[in-house]
Order: sequence, then C-alpha cells, then structure tokens
Amino acid sequence: MKYQLQPQSAVLDSKGLTVSAGWAVVYNVDAKGEFLQATYQYLPTGVGLPAHAYLEAPKNVQENQAIIHNGQQWTYPKDLRGTTIYSTETGAETTMQEVGDIPEGYTTLKPDSVFDKWDGKKWQLDKNKQYQSQVNQATTQKKQLISEATSQISYLQDAVDSQIASELEIQLLGEWKKYRALVNRIDIEQAPNIDWPKQPK
Repeated sequence: MKYQLQPQSAVLDSKGLTVSAGWAVVYNVDAKGEFLQATYQYLPTGVGLPAHAYLEAPKNVQENQAIIHNGQQWTYPKDLRGTTIYSTETGAETTMQEVGDIPEGYTTLKPDSVFDKWDGKKWQLDKNKQYQSQVNQATTQKKQLISEATSQISYLQDAVDSQIASELEIQLLGEWKKYRALVNRIDIEQAPNIDWPKQPK
C-alpha cells in the first residue's frame, strides 16, 4: 500500500508483548487501580503495556460508581466519597474518603443532639446521658456559686472583724451567708429543674 492513511495499530501476543509495533488505546489506572484516563500509546516490538495500563476498555458508570481494575478485570463499586457520615458509636461526623459502601459502624443519618444513641436503625434520645450531663452542669454551677459567695463573705467578715464595716456591709454579710446556705442546700439531682437563689446585690 502506497499510503498509510490510518496509524498503525500495535499487535500484542498472548503474553502481552508487542509482535507488531504501532499505536494502541490504553486505559490508565492509579496505584489503587482506579481509572484515570484513556491515552494513545506507541508500543515498539517486543515490549508490553506500561505499568498500570490495560487494553480492554471499562464501561461507563453512574455518578455514584467508581471504575476500578482489580488486576484481573474492571469492577464498578459504589463511590460515596465526599458523603457525610456519622459514627453510630459516638455520633462524630466524618467524610467518606475511600471507594465502597458506607463502612460498618457508620450511617448517613445525622443525630439530633449529642445525647442521641443509635438503636440499630435510627437515633434515639438517650435520656440518661442527657440527665447526667445536666447534673454535671449543675454540679459545676453550684461549686462556682459557692466559691463566689465564699469570696464575698471572706471580705465582708474581715471588715466586720476589724470593726470597720459599714451598716450596709454588715447587712450584706448576713445576706451572703444566707445565700451560700441556700446554694449548699441545692439538690443537684433535681437538674435541670433547679431554682437557683438570687445573689445579694
């Protein structure tokens, strides 16, 4: 033939070596086997395909699928990368980074609060966990209020003991002592239904 109007196509034998040099469309994958792109590759006689490249074409897939070559053939697993998922153990939020189904121990359902507990199908409010958190908050608040009252009482008591207290300071000392006693009587087990006493002004 006087003119070659089409590029010469490479011919490979059963061992994957080129027996007739030419061009071939090859399908390239990354180190994990995920399809990257199709390219034209010139194959000299006696060589095989480049690493991570295949002659057979993969098929088109949906947006939620990936194209992966497992070394033997093309596979089309789910691709949920970028999907927000939640740990069914802790409720912690994370993002899918790998190809495949949602891993065991995760769900796409978002918990409504930090007190939710996974029941195997959905999130349920864990009332015990919520109550314990409220008791802990009440405990912290009670300690803080007693500390503030003690600081005020200490100052006012020093003024009284030194006989330099004004009538207002003497009155305030009594009010702060009463306030501290009322705070001490608070039952934190009643959280969150606690009526905290008002501080003296």
